[in-house]
Amino acid sequence: ARVSNEPARSTLPGRILVLLLGGLLVATVCALLAPVGWPFELFAHFRVQYAVAAALVAAGLVAVGRPGFAVVAVALALYQALPLLQIARAGRTTAACTGPAFTVATVNLLYRNQDRKPVLDWLAAETPDLVVVQELTPEWAAELSRAAGYAHRRLLTRRDAYGIGILSRWPLDHIQAVDLADDGLPSLSGVVEIHGRPVVVLGLHARWPITPRLLEARDDALRRAAHLIRSEPLPTVVIGDFNLTPFSPAFARFRADSGLRDALAGAGWSPTWQAGFWPLALRIDHVLVPPSVCVNHAAVGPAIGSDHRPVVARLAFGEGAH
Repeated sequence: ARVSNEPARSTLPGRILVLLLGGLLVATVCALLAPVGWPFELFAHFRVQYAVAAALVAAGLVAVGRPGFAVVAVALALYQALPLLQIARAGRTTAACTGPAFTVATVNLLYRNQDRKPVLDWLAAETPDLVVVQELTPEWAAELSRAAGYAHRRLLTRRDAYGIGILSRWPLDHIQAVDLADDGLPSLSGVVEIHGRPVVVLGLHARWPITPRLLEARDDALRRAAHLIRSEPLPTVVIGDFNLTPFSPAFARFRADSGLRDALAGAGWSPTWQAGFWPLALRIDHVLVPPSVCVNHAAVGPAIGSDHRPVVARLAFGEGAH
């Protein structure tokens, strides 16, 4: 007599789904250990992906008759989605936005990108008042010199991914390079006069934390930036590629230490890097503002030929801020 393989085959999808659930649980534990540092911090950035994957696994487990495991998957999906819901509910404004308005943007150009027209077209259409650009090469600097309206600029070009620049429609003063991590990579800090009111702008591009040393350099840069902001009497806006998401404990620590707010708080999940590829899509480009500056509107921009998308924030000076 021939023995049927049907029972074994029918349980195979269930076994695969249980293994996937186990993998998600392991990733969750690693994310919980993010305050320990590398490599666990890398797991903290993908909570949206974990939530969606857990929801799909839960549906599959129900379909194959594994309700107990499905309950675990649903609980995991809800847990992973909780920070996103908290970010979506976060308020953007802590002051009355009755002062003069201005628009800032961060744009990672991608130093290897040879198609520069989409960036120039986007700048011409969006017309932000102040732009911090990262991955600025000499070729990119030459192209950006054609952008109309930006009479004030400071451009530090490099052949690698860490050139940086500021373009402004308003006068810039005391713009200087700052090595925040003592690793030779420049950030830019200075004062911009907007409607006659001075604001400090700090433009940065933190290290990509794929090794323990690079993560330490990124966190050192953020710690020093927070210290500079706290010691600065003028309001400071920080703009750039942080190479970390709002789900990272390092991001929460920087906000707490600097006293700044995330301009995109309330926007939900708005990836800026690899936005077209869901498994890797992350929001790592940020605009952070002090309590005395209001956010009238903030959004992630369109694809511009880079692996990043720009972030644009329409800000206003607050009156009676607290």
